[in-house]
Amino acid sequence: MTIATPTDRNFTAGDLRLHFLDWGNNGAIPLVLLHHVSSNAHTWDFFARQISDRYRILALDLRGHGDSAWAGEGNYTTEHYASDVAALVEHLKLPQVIVLGGSLGGRVALVYAAQHLENTAALIMEDVGAVRPPSLSQGFADRVAVGDPQFATVEEWARQMQGANQRTPPHVFQHLALHSTKRLPNGLLGLKRDTAIQRDFVPLELWHYVEQVTSPFLLMLGSESAIVGEDQQARFQQLQPAMETVTVQGAGHHIVHDKPEEFEAIVLSFLKCHGL
Repeated sequence: MTIATPTDRNFTAGDLRLHFLDWGNNGAIPLVLLHHVSSNAHTWDFFARQISDRYRILALDLRGHGDSAWAGEGNYTTEHYASDVAALVEHLKLPQVIVLGGSLGGRVALVYAAQHLENTAALIMEDVGAVRPPSLSQGFADRVAVGDPQFATVEEWARQMQGANQRTPPHVFQHLALHSTKRLPNGLLGLKRDTAIQRDFVPLELWHYVEQVTSPFLLMLGSESAIVGEDQQARFQQLQPAMETVTVQGAGHHIVHDKPEEFEAIVLSFLKCHGL
């Protein structure tokens, strides 16, 4: 059995050179994967490998992340990110795509789906709501303001990323650390991200985008995460009565890492139910 591997590709969005992973299978329905804040396209590798025989997987490095160009302060709004998704779809001349995003990437997927109704076959958001409260944005800003740590080895970064998380297997953090860091001039390893992203990580509400979505819509939640409260879940259901909400038991914010088999099964079942 041949193990699927992605091809590194680049395209231009405006004046930015952006990077994405293309898992091949060109004749299949395209599934665009959008990562979490401060992450990159490789966060989806294990999931993408499992389903790359069913879909054309395209995992994007959002601007300011991974191997994509940095845009600078003031150019990291949800709408900026969504415009890059649109540029990727246009670059590849794709008539329709499924968009799946985690956390920040989920909000980006939402905005894209609302702005491109005809191009969106389905929308999946992983553990993220339409509201980013001040407490969340300030907490992220405070962490970034302190400065990123630097370590000598990938193994040290893997331990840093894992922290107290015992839900995700250690080998996942090893993989993430390998692809999320780069060698700095001082010889140590630092994160592949523009710290200016935190300037646009501000409080927001995206309910006007939720109202506009017309495609099949799935919201996945982790039972151990408090990101999307009952108030937001109720508002989603009010605005989108046909949307599906699934809570994955034992999963935190990164369901795809904490419960990979359940994540895959839920995504595939949802898409199959909608003929995708």
